[in-house]
Amino acid sequence: MALLNTNEILQLNNNVHTFVLVRPNQVDIEDVDLFVVQPPAAPLDPAHRLPTKSMTHLCDTCRSALEYFSFCLNSGPQKDDDTKLPASCLLHEGATTLQEGEDERCHLCILLMANLRIKRLAMQSIDQSNIEMCWQQAGRGENPKPARLHFALTHRGHDRSTNNYWNILKLHLWTDDEFDESLLWPGDWKPSEGRPALERHPSTESVQTRDNALAWLARCEADEDGKHDQCNRQVSGEWMPTRLLDVTTAIQTETLKLIAPDENPEELVSDRRYVTLSHCWGAWGGGGELPVLTTDNLAERLTTGIPLLELPQTFQDAVQIAHWFKVRWLWIDSLCILQDSADDWSREAIMMYDVYKNALLNISADDSPDARFGCFRNRDPLAVLPMQSDDNNDSGNPVTTTTTTNCWIVPDTNAAFEGVIDSPLAKRGWVFQERQLSRRVLHFTSTELIWECCASSPYFASEMFPGASATVTTKPVYKTVFGGKPKFQTQTTNLSSTSTPDKLYATWSTLCREYSAKKFTYPHDKLVALSGLAQEFQASLFPDDTYMAGLWRSTLPSSLLWQSSNTSSRIDHTEEWEGKYIAPSWSWLSINGAISPGPFSSSSQRTFSLVNILNVDIVPSIPSKPTASLQSASIKLACYLRRVEVRPDYEKKPWYLMAIGGGKSHKLIIMDDEYGQEETGGVIDNFHSDAFDHSFDVASDGDSGPEVVAGFFLPLCVSLPDETSGLCLSGLLVEPVGGEDGDGNGETFRRVGVLRVYGLHCRWIKYKAAVQLGGAATEEGDWESLAKVLTPSHESWDKLKKDDEDDVEEAGSESVVDDEIVGVLSDKKPKELEAADNKKGNQKAVELDLTPLDALERLYALDKTLLDGSELEARFEKMVPQRITLI
Repeated sequence: MALLNTNEILQLNNNVHTFVLVRPNQVDIEDVDLFVVQPPAAPLDPAHRLPTKSMTHLCDTCRSALEYFSFCLNSGPQKDDDTKLPASCLLHEGATTLQEGEDERCHLCILLMANLRIKRLAMQSIDQSNIEMCWQQAGRGENPKPARLHFALTHRGHDRSTNNYWNILKLHLWTDDEFDESLLWPGDWKPSEGRPALERHPSTESVQTRDNALAWLARCEADEDGKHDQCNRQVSGEWMPTRLLDVTTAIQTETLKLIAPDENPEELVSDRRYVTLSHCWGAWGGGGELPVLTTDNLAERLTTGIPLLELPQTFQDAVQIAHWFKVRWLWIDSLCILQDSADDWSREAIMMYDVYKNALLNISADDSPDARFGCFRNRDPLAVLPMQSDDNNDSGNPVTTTTTTNCWIVPDTNAAFEGVIDSPLAKRGWVFQERQLSRRVLHFTSTELIWECCASSPYFASEMFPGASATVTTKPVYKTVFGGKPKFQTQTTNLSSTSTPDKLYATWSTLCREYSAKKFTYPHDKLVALSGLAQEFQASLFPDDTYMAGLWRSTLPSSLLWQSSNTSSRIDHTEEWEGKYIAPSWSWLSINGAISPGPFSSSSQRTFSLVNILNVDIVPSIPSKPTASLQSASIKLACYLRRVEVRPDYEKKPWYLMAIGGGKSHKLIIMDDEYGQEETGGVIDNFHSDAFDHSFDVASDGDSGPEVVAGFFLPLCVSLPDETSGLCLSGLLVEPVGGEDGDGNGETFRRVGVLRVYGLHCRWIKYKAAVQLGGAATEEGDWESLAKVLTPSHESWDKLKKDDEDDVEEAGSESVVDDEIVGVLSDKKPKELEAADNKKGNQKAVELDLTPLDALERLYALDKTLLDGSELEARFEKMVPQRITLI
């Protein structure tokens, strides 16, 4: 359904001023985006302003906006919605007043400018736009106080619409009784001790910043709250990397030397601790400008070293940061791995698990697109300082409270962690594993340092909230942190002992979704760059499971149902990659781009497998490292195959696409396996999207996808009907490989996509029209008869659930599913159902369980009455089981 534009909304209801937009995969459902339908008036009416004081300076423009906000919240209840003042106002018209406000140190302007710099928006674009402030307006009888102030950008050169309105920043409002002030000061400060001055330094290279970082590490190591066991667990004992950089000597001599711990064990007697660095190589680093370790300069780096001033700024800063913690050793990939030796790189790449798990902490240069830009940043101190209201003002609103307490205005959860989750470094594939495996990460963003560790709670601190790691607060400032994507250890600390396996596999599934969207200079690195994380899950959470190219053996076959995004395509084994084997077609790691993982459980209350896994053959390149690169991988299955084609259906093109051009509907054609011809009536269109849906493993051409995909449908799972959906067959689109003739009779296949068929349309897949003795094809009317027979099991499963005993007996006599069939599918027969006491009396239900059946039998188990030797049965054939190899 197409979204309504602004004019259409106003025509429907001219009282609508503001509505919310919910983003996909939103973590906090309360954190919606707002869209203001009508442009706010400018200038503001002076009568609609309530004097407001702030503990920090505000420019006239921002003060007027906050005074209007205060007036709206304190103007009393409104009788009619159309008499309410608009919950929005124009803040800045272009960049001029915003920059002037920053120059005169307006706290709100500084917060806005810091956020815009994180988003890397050009000032020219801002100058052509308006910045508006808005908030959610509560309805009658509700608490009128909003939780957030929204700041949105709308371009003046285009019509106002949901496509021209960007929520660029949201500030959260906290009253003193809601907010834990101990978050704002480092150390063990308590509210009863009196507040020290709130001060921040104008550089992240300051002594204050360093002291914060040292305090965060000390708290983590002290583990006073008992939440930091994983942070302080060194997994490999005395293990050390192959090569390390000497920080102490570098500080003394300004020359950075390399050391091989195995050859110089005496150097590690006094200190075996080391830190690691995560950084972007970027086009500059990948172009040969980055000073790297090679076979030619290895001897020189071990003896003479390299002058610090010859290193890029990020490396120089990393040496200084390591020295903060009085740590002697530093590990940087480009300076500790031979970059011109394939053997050395392969050996070191598979040891990333140990490198990052055993490091004291990881220095993360989040804001730098390459190593030239360094870790430290200058910033306005107000950019990392909460706004605070005047506690002596009596205006009676959330900005200036009526009590002697304060109100705090701080960046919301997305804005507070945007410097980490949307940074240049966060987009890189290798760094994803580095962050997840590290016990502690010190993030250097564009405005502040942010601390992240493996503790279950709390596990973050920042210069905005330096005390966040001090105690387990009963009043958390954020429901979610790091955009709902924290280190996986914080999610699994309690999962392994208290949760079902499905929740553990769901965590892995979430990590796969995030990892698939990361960027790689060399796509064939995808398996190796995930191997350390897979090794961690194998050792800690899935010791009895088998890892298989991004999937787990126990989750088959449903986890094979991952889907490629419209912009993703399969990685080609081209000459560019020297013919290297990357991953099997059934693994999502064979896709270059984002994917949506398949279900992480092979069975559920209503979903069952339709294939028998005969064998999984995984051949790793290094037998001792099965999670790393592969030589080959295959799955042998006993399954059903049905020849199909998915092709565009221009005759069924939706009217709203016909009007604007582009876009297309598709149709599914069921082919006869023997003759390769279209089955009688075997054409399904998805005009209403309730017949079938599909996804191809190639990038879409515009919004249309490939013209035709022909191959075989391999059903993997069947989902039984429930209250909200009908029968569903889910499986893969596969094609024969290796020069077979394409008859699909037990050869080798590769995946090309995913297909799901719904409801009565499943009959085209499950059954084939049998050819009569006289040569005439089965009539279309026979398919209609088949549909009537299959209806109870396909679409009317709920008819087996009746409210009283009489209905149950009646259903038992009329339903196609008789006592004998239910006896096969369930431990309980219809007349032996349990009674449940409720207001309606005794409620009866039929519980069906397909688990005892062989996987292949489940496809036809619900249709058993068709197998009674009837005349109808003779007109149809079932699919024949086959044995195939999926590569």
